[in-house]
Amino acid sequence: MSFELILPFFPDELRALLLDPSISDLMINGTTGVYADRGGIVERIPLSAPYTNDRLQAAIERVARILGQDLTSQNPILNTRLPDGSRVAVVGSPSSINGPTFTVRKFNRWFTSDELIQSGSLPEQIRDTVIGFIGERKNGIISGGTGSGKTTLMKALLDHVPLQERLIVIEQPAELKITHPNAVRWEAVEAIPGQVAVTPSQLVAAALRHRPDRIIMGEIRDECGYDLLQAMNTGHGGTLSTLHADSALDALDRLADMALSARTNLDQSFVRSQTGKAVDFVLHCERDAAGRRRVRELIRVKGYSHAEQSFETEEIYRASATAGAA
Repeated sequence: MSFELILPFFPDELRALLLDPSISDLMINGTTGVYADRGGIVERIPLSAPYTNDRLQAAIERVARILGQDLTSQNPILNTRLPDGSRVAVVGSPSSINGPTFTVRKFNRWFTSDELIQSGSLPEQIRDTVIGFIGERKNGIISGGTGSGKTTLMKALLDHVPLQERLIVIEQPAELKITHPNAVRWEAVEAIPGQVAVTPSQLVAAALRHRPDRIIMGEIRDECGYDLLQAMNTGHGGTLSTLHADSALDALDRLADMALSARTNLDQSFVRSQTGKAVDFVLHCERDAAGRRRVRELIRVKGYSHAEQSFETEEIYRASATAGAA
């Protein structure tokens, strides 16, 4: 089990929280408080035995070494993963004022699209529509805020990609549990002592030389947006990726902006036109005030209007304001 690698370094109460399957995110704010996300609701967890920042710092430093990195005052930020894909993020001294900030995003289990439908997170007709897009090798973006269920939704949809296809999956960090027999998983890594950085852009470029049927990008960040657009626009259909955004339309704007930031010499209208040409649909999900995750929008992208300076889209689905997941 992945957490067995790090459990010995933490007090008993924190070990129990790390192993608790009802917790999706565990957040340790130095010695000022421990918080957990259960079912989309963040709650403070009282501890009977307080710990010191020195003990927490020592534990996190040992965890970092086990995972192949070093956390020091010269390198106070750590973003890595456990073997099961659970994310480990740390900000230490001197940047974190009240002691180390330690956050774990746990993947207790993955859900099928049928299970997401049963929970009320995903309307069945929208699942079937998107599966149709996937079968037609349309390029799609799954957008949403932090913790809205983007990765879970993408994994459920990827289960419907034909098993005979070759997938190249690019992530940072790697977390998707892909079951396809001909799937290659690559992970972008940051530069650390003794290891050069390998960027998502470099991996997208490399993917084109490895005969992919589909390129799957775990999350679009920064300049790799341009490289992914180029892959989409040069015959590599069926690409699927996630993106932080406030709405489906905002996802198109953000993707175009990230692509433009990588090629500032290009005309903005050209980049937005390339975005409208490359992306065929956007599926947007959210987590509401009650902590419930659901699909909120599905739009079809028809292109970009230079005259109107806006994307041309068709709304396929929009959740009602009162609808919510069970």
